Amino acid sequence: MIALVTGGTRGIGLACVRALKAVGHSVAVMGRSPDAPDDCDLYIRADLLNKEDRKYIIDMVVMGLGGIDIIVNNAGCQHHAPVTTYWLSMWRDQIELMLTAPFDLSQQAARYMLSRNGGHIVNILSTSAFQGARNISGYVAAKHGLLGLTRAMAIELAPKIHVNAIAPGLVETDMTREYISDERRALLESITPAGRFGEPDEVADALMYLVNSTYVYGQTIVVDGGWMAKNG
Repeated sequence: MIALVTGGTRGIGLACVRALKAVGHSVAVMGRSPDAPDDCDLYIRADLLNKEDRKYIIDMVVMGLGGIDIIVNNAGCQHHAPVTTYWLSMWRDQIELMLTAPFDLSQQAARYMLSRNGGHIVNILSTSAFQGARNISGYVAAKHGLLGLTRAMAIELAPKIHVNAIAPGLVETDMTREYISDERRALLESITPAGRFGEPDEVADALMYLVNSTYVYGQTIVVDGGWMAKNG
């Protein structure tokens, strides 16, 4: 099969790329980095905040690799500020990147998949799709919206296209290392049943289950070390 992973140059996205490649899938990666990762068959440098960049991403995958069977909407980031000082530009960027862009790319991919043999759309959420959180209101809103979009697309595009999601909890990535201090990390680990942060590969394991599934639609696999069971 042929897959596209957005934000696939590091962290969870790169782990997903490697897992897909390990079982023989062809993988396109979309990212903003000037350097293509070694673990892909096609690299597309683009900015998902730019709707003009998004216009041709699916077409480039189809032309470059011969089709598209899987899309993993993974790209994301966090802007941090209290809600009272959260700039409107920050809000717009978060919604554009993690809700509008997944809708846009999924719509384009779905048109192609419906005319062929179907496929899989997997959205990478967060436990923030189910909870509130301080100082990341745009991120929380986008992830809540992406959960709703996952369910809406799932019922419209079934049975040919399987639309599902993965909600990681605290995972060892550059993003978590950038904003979580050692002191806060110790606290978070202490209230996580697993007693640790997850690894990107553990999120990729859930992806591989979903892309091999035949009777799963509109579901979210939570990969959080028990966080939601205890703190949800």
